[in-house]
Amino acid sequence: MSDEAETAARQEAKAYQQLGRLKSTLREREARVEELEKQLAALEGSTALQFGRLVAGAARNPRRGRRLPRDLYRLWRKRSAPVPASGVSGGGGVQPDRVDRPENRLLVAGPCDRLIIAGVLGRRTAALLAENAKVVPLYPHDAAIVLDRADVDIVVVDAEAGEPGGPWAYLGVPGMYDRDAALHGVREIAAARSLPRVLLGAAPPATLACLTWDAVLTDTATLTDTATDRLAALLEPVR
Repeated sequence: MSDEAETAARQEAKAYQQLGRLKSTLREREARVEELEKQLAALEGSTALQFGRLVAGAARNPRRGRRLPRDLYRLWRKRSAPVPASGVSGGGGVQPDRVDRPENRLLVAGPCDRLIIAGVLGRRTAALLAENAKVVPLYPHDAAIVLDRADVDIVVVDAEAGEPGGPWAYLGVPGMYDRDAALHGVREIAAARSLPRVLLGAAPPATLACLTWDAVLTDTATLTDTATDRLAALLEPVR
């Protein structure tokens, strides 16, 4: 019985060795395939190959021959464009993304001692909040970029921001996909940075009211006096 167990153990060890060799061979083949794909991509983007394709296409189709001078001129203009290297780097060719370190936020030329509000705001609300806080306005075309780089304390979305005539006109109206997408980007960044998300307004559109908010302030009658204090109070649990 012991001989049988010893034989089984040797067979199992041999099987594991073979498995290890197969895995090593597979990794080498995958690396080779990746290298060949990079070389093929570089070849596909080479000027000589594109030139040959343009000339061959013009020869096959006389109609394309009329566009040949223009296509060749465009190809000549792009001749100096950088071509990705085909070599395999030690890190697999993947460049690490830039990561902001927490201490970088302390290096501010003009630090602010007031509440900093990033807002999707109507004109009236923006002016009222600016009396007691620093307001960073967000616009649909650059809201995600500004919020990602700004050092703010809280994100406020005003129900009046969707009024006609403003940059966020028709926000909350069904079918305004560009406004919805911009607001979705703002909310995602705020959640990733643990910034409180506040909906402000007595009668927000249903498309905004159904979203998840950290707080909803419906009493705007005392906006000039107590709004900033109430917004600042929302920061206490996360500090």
